[in-house]
Amino acid sequence: MLKTLLIYSHLLATCVALGTLLQADHKLWRWRKEGLDEGRRAQLAEVQQVVGLALLALWGTGLALVAQGYLSVGPDYLLNQKLWAKGSVVVLLSINGLLLHRLGFPLLHQGAFVALPVSARLRLGLLGALSMSAWLFAAFLGVARPWNEGMTYLQVMGIFAALWLLASLLACLVVTAAGARREEAAAESC
Repeated sequence: MLKTLLIYSHLLATCVALGTLLQADHKLWRWRKEGLDEGRRAQLAEVQQVVGLALLALWGTGLALVAQGYLSVGPDYLLNQKLWAKGSVVVLLSINGLLLHRLGFPLLHQGAFVALPVSARLRLGLLGALSMSAWLFAAFLGVARPWNEGMTYLQVMGIFAALWLLASLLACLVVTAAGARREEAAAESC
């Protein structure tokens, strides 16, 4: 019964975090041509708080699930390569969250996304690409039971790296194009 409650709590925290992040990313993209006013800054702060609390819940329930698995199965439980890969991805997304708070979000307070220098837009795009690919992949690993015995750590991390690279390339294309359209419009108005 304890394991079921832990899994359910872990699932709920995942849903809250992913749902909040997807909605926030959608809003931020809609606001890309405008700066963040006080209302939008308050919404962004609320998202940071909700996702931060969900991440803490995920760490707590995840570690409790690992402890429960270790106690019921023994040391062999820790031989699951997918488990180590999921831990690695979660560490990456946690570090990325700190970088978003320290380096990414302050850029959004400087003005509209499309008005930021290319380097700032790229930084935000790459942080966002890592965030979304890591969150989605960590959630996927939670349900990828067939990978428990059939995949090595390097195989799982290789798949994650390929997804991250694809998301990063897409982010670079999108943020570069977003600024280029604004620059073209500014040149035409002169």
